[in-house]
Amino acid sequence: MALDGIVLSKIKDDLVAHLPMRINRITQISANEVLFNVLANFKRTNLLISCHSVYNRLHFTKREYQAISEPNGFIMLLRKHLLNGIIETIEQFEYDRYLKFHIRTLDDLYDTRYFDLYIELMGKYANIILVDENGLILDALKRIPPFENNQRTIWPGAKFSKVPGIKKSDPFLIDTINEEDCLYKTLEGFSPTLEKEVRYRLFDESFKEIMEEIKASKHLFISGNDYHIIPLKHLKKEVQEFELSAGFDYLFYDLEEKERIKSISANIFKFIKRELKHYKTKLNKLLTTLSEADNCDELRLKGDLLYMYERLDQKGLSKIKLKDYEDQDLEISLDAKLSIKENANRYYHLYQKKKRSKLYLSEQIKLCENEIEYFKSVDEQLSLANYEDALLIKEELEKYGYLKKTKAKKKAKTNKWNLYQITYKGHKITFGKNNLQNETLTFKYARGNYLWFHAKDFHGAHLCVDANEVDEDTMRFCAKVAAYYSKGRYSSSVGVNYCLVKDVHKIKGAKGSLVALKNYKTIYIDPDTREPEGLVLI
Repeated sequence: MALDGIVLSKIKDDLVAHLPMRINRITQISANEVLFNVLANFKRTNLLISCHSVYNRLHFTKREYQAISEPNGFIMLLRKHLLNGIIETIEQFEYDRYLKFHIRTLDDLYDTRYFDLYIELMGKYANIILVDENGLILDALKRIPPFENNQRTIWPGAKFSKVPGIKKSDPFLIDTINEEDCLYKTLEGFSPTLEKEVRYRLFDESFKEIMEEIKASKHLFISGNDYHIIPLKHLKKEVQEFELSAGFDYLFYDLEEKERIKSISANIFKFIKRELKHYKTKLNKLLTTLSEADNCDELRLKGDLLYMYERLDQKGLSKIKLKDYEDQDLEISLDAKLSIKENANRYYHLYQKKKRSKLYLSEQIKLCENEIEYFKSVDEQLSLANYEDALLIKEELEKYGYLKKTKAKKKAKTNKWNLYQITYKGHKITFGKNNLQNETLTFKYARGNYLWFHAKDFHGAHLCVDANEVDEDTMRFCAKVAAYYSKGRYSSSVGVNYCLVKDVHKIKGAKGSLVALKNYKTIYIDPDTREPEGLVLI
């Protein structure tokens, strides 16, 4: 799935067709991704640069991305020098996997300055490097100090040197090849995947015909997780054809989304697992202590029997055997330093202490069980979350004090509810995928006469439809969506409770989106295996 020099040449051609481009905004969307908002051909568009070790690429994108609140120092440097700059030329050198953006801009004194932005897309060495007009490196997304690579240092103030190349032949200038040669080592821009495709096609086509098809192609052909600008017939998989940028969006958006979610949620997952382990251990200890407290009547019995003993002032005994009320022998341990009466009082004191602790233990057990249920719900929601949902879950944990609040810039107020919506048979079906969204939906967005749905016996989405009565097909559709966004999505015959929103009540003191229902009914359905289409964020 690696990007090769020939595919990059097609990306370069697509970018050059939009020159000159003005840089309006620069944002960081992950540790390895930078988004340039540019004005190209009188239209604003986004240019995505990914330096991920596997998904590295460069293309225009129509997808929406969430910028991280605190970009790193390199992004701030790019903003300082390149904002409002003009990308004048874009160059590629002999089908190598890097491009040079030549950018003209104005400094604080309105003097013209020039910068070169090198975008290197070479697997784990993928990088973005800003170079001034004197050829000195100002900074890079990934710094490489001299002790890591003394051949090519990427460090502020170092002299920039191009990636050392290997002399290869231009595949578009030759008609035939030596089949014994390793093509990706002898031909410019070739990758192992393209070599396999060329060798597969050589049984029916000439090398020149294959290269002419590559030269004429302006589309991306995707087969599973592999892609190129010609169909990869040797894989013998279904081939999908896209425009270049749309193809990269289709192939990589969800993969990179998982990486972005992982960057946010990795620590949260560890925290949740740690908390679940802590509260489960605590619950076992509390239950054991409660079981012991349930036997406190035996302590009172021992105190009563000791008071019935004829010599209450006797000391020095470590144990004594007395008859209980059923005329059975009962051996009682004593403190030899205390009298019989004092030992009896000691047993009464222990009895009262155990009795009082039962109420406290019951309260603690309930709190502990609630914490376990809460963290289970968050864990399940996180497993279904996209990037924005993961941010909301993190915000919720910060709100309850489980995580330390991060300092973030104040966001402009929007009218968005951060809820998901589908239109079905003219009805607007709205739902949340985490506790904050669920609470917003049920207690702020939905009207009292809306129908409300939730998977029975599972943590999951709150869902409502904008009507108090719907036909059976719409009812089943709502139930399927509610079941899909719950832990029961892979089960069969999942029960889904439904009622009017006015019959849903928040449980006092409960964390998350735990609610109580009245006047509800239950419908049983088999959830769909695929996410419903047509989701929009409102």
